[in-house]
Amino acid sequence: MAPGDPNSLPHGQRIKDARGRKVTQLDPVTMRLLRQHHVIPPETLRKLADEIGVGWPRFVRLTFIVMLIALVLYLVASAAYSLKHAVSASVGLTAFAKRLSLLIPPLVGLLSIWFVSARVRFKRIRNIILRHSRCPHCGYDLRMLPVDPQDGATVCPECGCAWRLDRSQAGGDRRND
Repeated sequence: MAPGDPNSLPHGQRIKDARGRKVTQLDPVTMRLLRQHHVIPPETLRKLADEIGVGWPRFVRLTFIVMLIALVLYLVASAAYSLKHAVSASVGLTAFAKRLSLLIPPLVGLLSIWFVSARVRFKRIRNIILRHSRCPHCGYDLRMLPVDPQDGATVCPECGCAWRLDRSQAGGDRRND
């Protein structure tokens, strides 16, 4: 693969472009760490990575920690309850299966928070990349490109993805609207 090939760049989650096509999204933070400046200039890449930041937003971390603490408390209470009843009656496989099935709702909750927060993060990254007039799939500079009159999207000539840019970032046709 060539150094500028979008498939050779660090990508994250799959996102949809303006026309509903699923594509993989660039990860500017990883690109900066790996010093892959052949697509996006170093200064722009630094700005993107600084604006995106590393890690999850604070509210997601706090929610995840609260859910984890709730899961631990639930497990401790479940173990105490099981010990209390184990003394009075013999605990068989069905009692163990019942206790194990009680773990499913908290684990589903934790996984749901994880996946929703990942989607929110990658949507935020896509918006930041578009604010800097770059294609979220390949990193191509989208400034001064024509807008498709049918759907108002700017098509990246490098990878063919369509993106809706803000009017202030637009090329030729949008300034006349």
